Amino acid sequence: MSEIQFLNVDLELESKQDISLLVADLKKVATILHYDKDEYRQLARIEATGEVSTPDKAINHICELIESCSRNALKQWLSCSRRTFDIGFESGTSPKCFNQALDADTLLRISAIGAGMEITIYPIEK
Repeated sequence: MSEIQFLNVDLELESKQDISLLVADLKKVATILHYDKDEYRQLARIEATGEVSTPDKAINHICELIESCSRNALKQWLSCSRRTFDIGFESGTSPKCFNQALDADTLLRISAIGAGMEITIYPIEK
């Protein structure tokens, strides 16, 4: 019997502009899971390191990282057409009911930096 559980929060970025300074700033304090660029767009997936035991803590940690970026990196942040916090959960058969909350202040913080949010549920691995 496997339990439903929170896995992590990834920050997903997409831009038609260069975001290399933003990725470089975040790389100093986070894990870059993916960074790819072609002639049409640049994509990055970033994961926070440290205390990320809940979605709320993870999102606030990533927000702090973004807010501490250089001015030029923040300009690149604003150029992104996609700035999404992807909250990942592993599915399971227990408990019967599972929930995770985000504080109102966290939702305001996400909105204030111009980001969105999505939820990904991964199936049980057999």
